Amino acid sequence: MGLRVGTFNIRNSSADDGDDSWPVRRGATVAAIEALDADVIGLQEVLPDQLAYLREALPAYELVGAGRDDGDAAGEHATVLVRRSQWLVESHATRWLSVEPERPGSVGWDADLTRIATLVRLRHRESGKALGIANTHYDHAGATARLESSLLLDRWLAAEPDLPWVLLGDLNATPDSEPLQALTNAGWRQTLPADAGGTDHEFTGAEDRDRIDHILIGKGLSCVGARIAYERFDGRLPSDHWPVVADLNMT
Repeated sequence: MGLRVGTFNIRNSSADDGDDSWPVRRGATVAAIEALDADVIGLQEVLPDQLAYLREALPAYELVGAGRDDGDAAGEHATVLVRRSQWLVESHATRWLSVEPERPGSVGWDADLTRIATLVRLRHRESGKALGIANTHYDHAGATARLESSLLLDRWLAAEPDLPWVLLGDLNATPDSEPLQALTNAGWRQTLPADAGGTDHEFTGAEDRDRIDHILIGKGLSCVGARIAYERFDGRLPSDHWPVVADLNMT
């Protein structure tokens, strides 16, 4: 059975981005999400006002996740979009990337900010097949925190071996970095080819900078193809990151 997944850091609405600020580009952001035509999409840096806008603009998707500050609505969300017509959300949870993963607002290791992962368990409406999705955003400053976040996520997902898992997110780490190597050493497979290009562009539109946004797959899944979506909409950049999309098969 095939499915399409995506990951996209949409850039938070509180940033002072001038002509690229959220009110100016939010239509382009929604257009970029729709253009992925994915069954499941992991978003990062989603603040409550953005979440409200996306709920209205994307009725075909159920939006899942909690705020990192309080485990409810406050702060950035690692939101998971699920296509309602195809997938049923059976359960979801937010965990903190720290030594206290159940404590809202906790900060891990040498991280500069609170970081979270949203874990979602899905059921395909037609076939009944189950799927696990983990969507996350690693810290930008803490090297130890990024590595420990990879180890922590691998432990969590390995503890549910009955599910084929997809790991989505802005890992603030390149494919050859220690956090990514920890995941690949544990059996996770990267979906993008080595020459795919970059994803972080800081509103320059560059396609050759660091690739820090990733889709990784575990057992029970194979990748048919993956790409970085280098499209503008109405002449606007949808974010300071490019989205990543992958076509998968469930075996």
